[in-house]
Amino acid sequence: METFEKIYTDNYEAMFRVARKMVYDVDVVADIVQEVFIYFFDKVNSGDVVRYPKSWLYRATYNKCIDYWRDKKRFVALDLLDSCEIEEYNTDHSEMKAVLNKAIDKLKPQEKFLIVLYSEGLSYKEIAEVTEMKFSSVGKTLSRLLKKIEQKLIYQYDELYN
Repeated sequence: METFEKIYTDNYEAMFRVARKMVYDVDVVADIVQEVFIYFFDKVNSGDVVRYPKSWLYRATYNKCIDYWRDKKRFVALDLLDSCEIEEYNTDHSEMKAVLNKAIDKLKPQEKFLIVLYSEGLSYKEIAEVTEMKFSSVGKTLSRLLKKIEQKLIYQYDELYN
């Protein structure tokens, strides 16, 4: 297994980005990511074997973010404007961002997490490992979710501009 330092160096930024898309407060995000790596370090030092550290870290980061919102008793839409390709049709970014956030906010937390992993560039195999889904289900589920978001965006766009 790789050294903890290498795993930390290779994965810190990705875990930070994932948490940042689920929790907007940068200080809270830093705490969440720190807790995840401390938990990982303790787990490995206690003799537990983590076969796929990257997948384990994604899953632990997701769980910590969900715990944070569960404690706060509310959920916030993900800010995926930077990671989604949206063409501008003479539309203000803030308006499009609000429409996108509204569409994404209607997704369940697990669905949001799939979109985050996809936007982070993880392969279907990696997404399957992180989410513990069947590999064959990942593509179908993502396709369904993206279609669902697209339909909501079209509907909301029509409401705003027609």
